[in-house]
Amino acid sequence: MFSHTAFAKELGGLPFDLIGDFERKMVSDYGVRRDDVAGYSGMARRTIFIVDRAETIRWTWVASREQPQPNYDTVVDEAKRVASEA
Repeated sequence: MFSHTAFAKELGGLPFDLIGDFERKMVSDYGVRRDDVAGYSGMARRTIFIVDRAETIRWTWVASREQPQPNYDTVVDEAKRVASEA
Protein backbone atom coordinates (compact mmCIF):
# COMPACT_ATOMS: atom_id res chain seq x y z
CA MET A 1 0.00 0.00 0.00
CA PHE A 2 2.87 2.38 0.72
CA SER A 3 4.23 1.88 -2.80
CA HIS A 4 0.76 2.61 -4.19
CA THR A 5 0.63 5.88 -2.28
CA ALA A 6 4.11 6.86 -3.45
CA PHE A 7 3.26 5.93 -7.06
CA ALA A 8 0.08 8.01 -7.04
CA LYS A 9 1.85 10.94 -5.38
CA GLU A 10 4.66 10.83 -7.96
CA LEU A 11 2.04 11.19 -10.70
CA GLY A 12 0.39 14.12 -8.96
CA GLY A 13 -2.57 12.06 -7.75
CA LEU A 14 -4.83 9.58 -9.49
CA PRO A 15 -8.60 9.72 -10.06
CA PHE A 16 -8.96 6.05 -9.09
CA ASP A 17 -7.94 3.67 -6.32
CA LEU A 18 -5.03 1.23 -6.41
CA ILE A 19 -5.71 -1.98 -4.51
CA GLY A 20 -3.55 -4.60 -2.84
CA ASP A 21 -4.37 -8.31 -2.46
CA PHE A 22 -2.85 -9.33 0.85
CA GLU A 23 -4.96 -12.51 1.05
CA ARG A 24 -4.09 -13.44 -2.56
CA LYS A 25 -7.72 -14.10 -3.42
CA MET A 26 -7.81 -11.75 -6.38
CA VAL A 27 -4.69 -13.23 -7.98
CA SER A 28 -6.53 -16.54 -8.24
CA ASP A 29 -9.87 -15.01 -9.25
CA TYR A 30 -8.26 -12.87 -11.97
CA GLY A 31 -5.97 -15.63 -13.27
CA VAL A 32 -2.64 -13.97 -12.48
CA ARG A 33 -1.45 -16.22 -9.63
CA ARG A 34 2.10 -17.53 -9.86
CA ASP A 35 3.23 -20.69 -8.15
CA ASP A 36 6.50 -21.08 -10.06
CA VAL A 37 8.72 -19.06 -7.68
CA ALA A 38 10.05 -21.06 -4.73
CA GLY A 39 9.00 -19.52 -1.41
CA TYR A 40 6.48 -17.17 -3.03
CA SER A 41 3.52 -19.43 -3.78
CA GLY A 42 0.51 -17.36 -4.71
CA MET A 43 2.52 -14.34 -5.76
CA ALA A 44 0.82 -12.22 -8.42
CA ARG A 45 2.17 -11.83 -11.91
CA ARG A 46 2.84 -8.10 -12.40
CA THR A 47 -0.51 -7.00 -13.76
CA ILE A 48 -2.57 -3.85 -14.18
CA PHE A 49 -6.35 -3.92 -14.43
CA ILE A 50 -8.28 -0.74 -15.08
CA VAL A 51 -11.82 -1.19 -13.81
CA ASP A 52 -14.68 1.20 -14.49
CA ARG A 53 -17.31 2.39 -12.01
CA ALA A 54 -19.57 -0.53 -13.01
CA GLU A 55 -16.73 -2.88 -11.92
CA THR A 56 -16.02 -4.00 -15.48
CA ILE A 57 -12.41 -4.61 -16.46
CA ARG A 58 -11.79 -2.18 -19.30
CA TRP A 59 -8.04 -2.56 -19.85
CA THR A 60 -5.39 -5.08 -18.79
CA TRP A 61 -1.63 -5.31 -18.94
CA VAL A 62 0.26 -8.46 -17.86
CA ALA A 63 4.05 -8.64 -17.59
CA SER A 64 5.96 -10.86 -19.95
CA ARG A 65 9.62 -11.56 -20.65
CA GLU A 66 9.40 -9.20 -23.61
CA GLN A 67 7.69 -6.45 -21.60
CA PRO A 68 8.52 -6.77 -17.88
CA GLN A 69 7.38 -3.18 -17.15
CA PRO A 70 4.32 -1.42 -18.55
CA ASN A 71 4.46 1.77 -20.55
CA TYR A 72 3.32 4.01 -17.72
CA ASP A 73 2.16 6.79 -20.04
CA THR A 74 -0.14 4.28 -21.73
CA VAL A 75 -1.49 3.12 -18.36
CA VAL A 76 -2.29 6.68 -17.29
CA ASP A 77 -3.82 7.48 -20.68
CA GLU A 78 -6.04 4.39 -20.54
CA ALA A 79 -7.11 5.17 -16.97
CA LYS A 80 -8.01 8.72 -17.96
CA ARG A 81 -9.93 7.43 -20.99
CA VAL A 82 -11.96 5.00 -18.87
CA ALA A 83 -12.60 7.67 -16.22
CA SER A 84 -13.80 10.15 -18.84
CA GLU A 85 -16.31 7.64 -20.22
CA ALA A 86 -17.96 7.16 -16.84
